[in-house]
Amino acid sequence: MIPGQSEKSTDGARETQADAHRVLLAVTLAEWGGAQAYVYALARSLRGRYDVCVLCGPGVVLVERLRASAIRVLEVPALRRGIHPLWDLRAFLRIWGLLRRERFDLVHGSSTKAGALVRFAAYLTGVPVILFTAHGWAFTPGRPAPVRALLARWERLMARMTTTVICVSENDRLLAERSRVVARGQAVVIRNGIAPAPFLRPGDEDLRSALNLGAEPVIVMVGRLAQQKDPLTLVHASRSLVRGRVLIAGDGPLRSRVEQAVRRHGLSDRVRLLGFRADIPGLLRASDIFVLPSRWEGLPLAVIEAMMAGLPVVATRVGGVGEVVEDGGTGLLVPPGDPEALAAALRRLVEHEDLRRQMGAAGRERALRLFTADRMVGETRALYAALLAARKRG
Repeated sequence: MIPGQSEKSTDGARETQADAHRVLLAVTLAEWGGAQAYVYALARSLRGRYDVCVLCGPGVVLVERLRASAIRVLEVPALRRGIHPLWDLRAFLRIWGLLRRERFDLVHGSSTKAGALVRFAAYLTGVPVILFTAHGWAFTPGRPAPVRALLARWERLMARMTTTVICVSENDRLLAERSRVVARGQAVVIRNGIAPAPFLRPGDEDLRSALNLGAEPVIVMVGRLAQQKDPLTLVHASRSLVRGRVLIAGDGPLRSRVEQAVRRHGLSDRVRLLGFRADIPGLLRASDIFVLPSRWEGLPLAVIEAMMAGLPVVATRVGGVGEVVEDGGTGLLVPPGDPEALAAALRRLVEHEDLRRQMGAAGRERALRLFTADRMVGETRALYAALLAARKRG
């Protein structure tokens, strides 16, 4: 072990038989987000069917939830977001050592950094089945062309070490094939899903009152305050709203710029930044319209959550968003980076309560039919079984 590098392992109660296949799920950070929610749902579903372990970097929420579910967790403190050559080397050596010792049958990465390190280590140690879930490709349109080209080359190299790539939308599968990142037939589509129950309760009037939202329609955005989610376009769109209160739930590197824009345009009485919230289901139920002005996406869980909560969605037509939101049926889709189009869509819903209710009800029905966690994990388990059986026959 490299001096100064530590590894924390928590062994939960094992519900699997001794001869069960050994599965390692990996995600970069343990802070809560879409990839972490995916890993958590999958780990809980696999428990009892496989000998499952989750590997992750620093954080609290995911680790605590996994431990509470008696799922084994391996924390690697050197595993961090972004490029850090020394830390990345340390993280890789710990992961490589783990895979050499424990001989997993299947390794499944679910974010860019962890996905790369764990796939490389799995390839070198001869893991029979290596999977990667792309929660939206890093080389998607919306990023500078040179960056996209470099990232596509990197993912093409990693795909050579991967048995199967799971894409969360058909758009991502086609993008990967057109960019020659994956071989034809190497990628499969398993769309994201969530547990419906927290979002199906009645509207949260107590929270609405606690936030002093008044009687005006409430527009809510849930997402990281970063370039991808483009919260500044929402602020600019809010300038032309005559009615409606805008809530932005989330934190990130653009927070100070968003706060400055709100003050500069005199929007402090209309746009409120809530920071990180642990009560997203309640916040959605206390709102009337959901908005997500992203510049690029895979298939965002936040949109599915909003639809489960019965909200009409205004979002940008990027990535797999159009595979979730039916334009004109469950919400309205607009071009990215266009505050005028975004404002027009928001005004339409703010001014027509009947349309909000109609789209919200249609969105909930669609989400319950197509985007549940049970469906997502069931399809993933079936893929595991098929790949492991194929390797055994081979």
